[in-house]
Amino acid sequence: MVITPTERTLIEGESANWSATLLSADGDPLSGRSIVWSATNPSVVELSGAVGSTMSVEGVATGTTTLRASAEGHTATANIQVIPGPSIALSRTELPIAGRQGAQAPPENVGIGNGGNGVLSGLSTRVVYPDDGARGWLGVGLNGTTAPTSMTVIASAVTLQPGRYEASIEVTSPSAGGLVATLPVTFEVTPPPPIIALESDAVGLSSSVLNPVPATAEVGIENAGAGTLDGLSVSIQYSSGDSGGWLSATLESTEAPTTLRVSAVALGLRPGDYAARVAVSAPGALESPVYLDVTFRVASPDVRDESPEGGPS
Repeated sequence: MVITPTERTLIEGESANWSATLLSADGDPLSGRSIVWSATNPSVVELSGAVGSTMSVEGVATGTTTLRASAEGHTATANIQVIPGPSIALSRTELPIAGRQGAQAPPENVGIGNGGNGVLSGLSTRVVYPDDGARGWLGVGLNGTTAPTSMTVIASAVTLQPGRYEASIEVTSPSAGGLVATLPVTFEVTPPPPIIALESDAVGLSSSVLNPVPATAEVGIENAGAGTLDGLSVSIQYSSGDSGGWLSATLESTEAPTTLRVSAVALGLRPGDYAARVAVSAPGALESPVYLDVTFRVASPDVRDESPEGGPS
């Protein structure tokens, strides 16, 4: 009695055929014999579809078993090992996302691998929201349908109020009879930040040499965002090669709305054009600092004709 193959490894859900042949004393195959098939560990494999000397064997659980083929007092055996089939393995066990109200959070990438054996294909995704929660804020793009691959997750707070939102992403595959992996997602939406808005981003001042009176300008500062814009401060940055000291900048208040006052003094300067930047900063502002460009033109002093009246003509 011979059996073919004598040993084989199956993946869970995989099927293969075994054949057995009863031999004569001379080793010649004998046909038309009734063969009885069995497995020592029937929880590991399922036998079905026997046709003559052939038996179909499916691996249904991990483990080992011995396949037996018996006929007329003779037995042949084959060793079978069943190993885990494909499984969905995600690179993240949970996905926390943070974003601002009215904006889209940066995309998140989640890897999808095969945690078992064989081929993991036919991947698809769907988003599941709580029955009493907000919907439609989570988007998923699958970058391939066969592992290894990844999915891109995007959370949008364009229509959401500040708060915490929950959902889950189900990744499924028809492999191995149907597989599902679930990724919990939390989305923390914060209020939009304050935004420093200057009434103008540039001012021009002018004076003349030896003039001790400052040339001044005022620029309003507003909060173009949400919340409170406070803790405002200013600093001055002079152009390269400029010794500085000719410009001052002060705030009427450190909380918006307020006014920024800039003053330039020509006393001690040579005639020419000068430039500086006033940096306006605030902790927690979306973009900080923002800048006010200041130009200062210093002219020569007035020259008067002091010749006596009625002089030479």
